[in-house]
Amino acid sequence: MKVRGIVRATIVGAVALALVSCHGTEATYSIGGNISGTNGPVVLRLNGANDLAVGGDGDFTFDQKLIKDDPFNVQVANPTGRCIVQNGAGTVAQSNVKDVSISCAAYATTPAGLLQIVIRSANADGSHVNQPVTTTASAVGGIIADPTDQDASGNVAIVGGLVLSGLAQAPTDVAIFQAPKGNPGGNGLAILHLVLAADGATAVLRPDAVLDTNALAALFAGELYFNVSTAAHPNGEIRGAIELQGGVGASAPALDSTQVVPPTGTTAFGAGVLMVDRATRKLVISYIAHTVVGATSAAINTTVGTGGQALAFTNLLDNFDGLGTNLATPAAGSVLPNLSDLDNSFLYFNVSSGTFPNGEIRGNISPLPQ
Repeated sequence: MKVRGIVRATIVGAVALALVSCHGTEATYSIGGNISGTNGPVVLRLNGANDLAVGGDGDFTFDQKLIKDDPFNVQVANPTGRCIVQNGAGTVAQSNVKDVSISCAAYATTPAGLLQIVIRSANADGSHVNQPVTTTASAVGGIIADPTDQDASGNVAIVGGLVLSGLAQAPTDVAIFQAPKGNPGGNGLAILHLVLAADGATAVLRPDAVLDTNALAALFAGELYFNVSTAAHPNGEIRGAIELQGGVGASAPALDSTQVVPPTGTTAFGAGVLMVDRATRKLVISYIAHTVVGATSAAINTTVGTGGQALAFTNLLDNFDGLGTNLATPAAGSVLPNLSDLDNSFLYFNVSSGTFPNGEIRGNISPLPQ
């Protein structure tokens, strides 16, 4: 009996030692840096949670500690201005992260900032519903709005969507809502309804989606939110504010025949959307809306080396908007193989057909500035 106890204690000790040596069992490393240019309180967010309220300019450190090799992603939930995050995403080494740099500017004092492309992401769950809902469902998503692309009425083009997980039943509605002015947590009205892709887990905006001037102002104020309704929760089972700045790589190129090598001469066209978490390389939202007839495949390809497919879009759906536009999406939860290809503009969206098996239309992916 005594021998058995000694052996068991030895084994347990050896396992514990192995765990410590290969990864560590205690979260000891902190994430911090400096923020400047604020004009009031700012909320910083680490890995989608662990909010830290910062009163103004200066150094900051999150209370949450991480383990070696853990991913970290620092984002700003700041509806009062535009913030740029540098060195905010990566993997923890065997030391504290101290060099996250955040620079902010108020929209009111930088009118030119209102004409820059706006990239915002969101995390949705039941806790943000008004009133909160107990559910295992969640979602990640985001939008890209281009204030330089306006119609005669001043409406701004917008693309993006949401990837759902954990819903016990199919959603009855997925939409972007606008909260009451000055009350981001209040219940508002739907302004844009999303369409479910073939996988039933990806919801995307229609190609003709726009924000009017009031909705654009609400976006800058942090008053737009994703809302997902189900039969059990018709007012919303999960919700998430579209407010997070930084932490994602994004691109939204046009696709056509002229970018194919050699050009195909087809009249088909399309538009691609890519938003990826810079810490984990998981796709926040990605899809291709296109007019290729009889599309056989779609993908993100790379020009690195001999080139080839980097990520297949396994879900194809014809006429998803009722206006003849087709949709291609990757499997929910897909991971981009690496970020360097994105940052170096080595990636491109590609849609193939029987007539053009190597690609009928293509759109080169270049990362958008944030």
